[in-house]
Amino acid sequence: MTNKKEIIAGIIIIGNEVLSGRTQDINTSTIATWLNSLGIEVKEVRVIPDIEEVIIDTVNNLRKKFNYVFTTGGIGPTHDDITSESISEAFNLKYCFHDEAYKILENYYPAGEFNEGRKKMAKMPENAKLIENPLTVAPGFIIKNIYVLPGVPEIMQKMFVSLLEKIQKGTPKKIITINTNLYESAISIDLEKIQMKFKECSIGSYPFFNYITKAGGVNIVISSWTIENLDDISKEIQNMISLLGGKSSIV
Repeated sequence: MTNKKEIIAGIIIIGNEVLSGRTQDINTSTIATWLNSLGIEVKEVRVIPDIEEVIIDTVNNLRKKFNYVFTTGGIGPTHDDITSESISEAFNLKYCFHDEAYKILENYYPAGEFNEGRKKMAKMPENAKLIENPLTVAPGFIIKNIYVLPGVPEIMQKMFVSLLEKIQKGTPKKIITINTNLYESAISIDLEKIQMKFKECSIGSYPFFNYITKAGGVNIVISSWTIENLDDISKEIQNMISLLGGKSSIV
């Protein structure tokens, strides 16, 4: 086992379009997957509307609980993009033009096309640090432990890459997946006993069924932030499956 320092994070997905179902949220899985690979455990995800009071309350709540908070959405040029202004309010900071962001945008757009909406994307909390945007140049920003990113997945992903070298990393989560042809009902009791024995790991069972082949089974996922080697747990589960007459393999 290892005594790693726990580094934890929260994610805030901001946007009425996500709550309405018009836009599918794939930013959560992208961010969580990357953070877990860096040894940063995602503890909470919230999906909230474009309402100033809700954004302020959510940011203030999560920033006190976690080392890092990542927000996506609401930093574009339209009237309902209010994330930057709301986060300024949350920190009691002036909401104003960021000189460097303004210059980046001004230099990007042809003469006469740097309109008021595009200028709005240069406004953020005073003294915020910029997050580079290699696709559309409009930057995100960092204020203390809040990392503010756009909602468009393709842009968010490119911008997130630039953060990977800047944030503190922990020990990556250890994960092993075991596939078995047995159904959950056959393994549930014995699997619970193994989980009770190894309390420092999480053992999840995820059933699947192929309607074409009429065959199914379960993927058993063992994961832990603290146990250095999961092989003993994996062997015990595979032995249990064998005793129950099933087959298993590491996938």
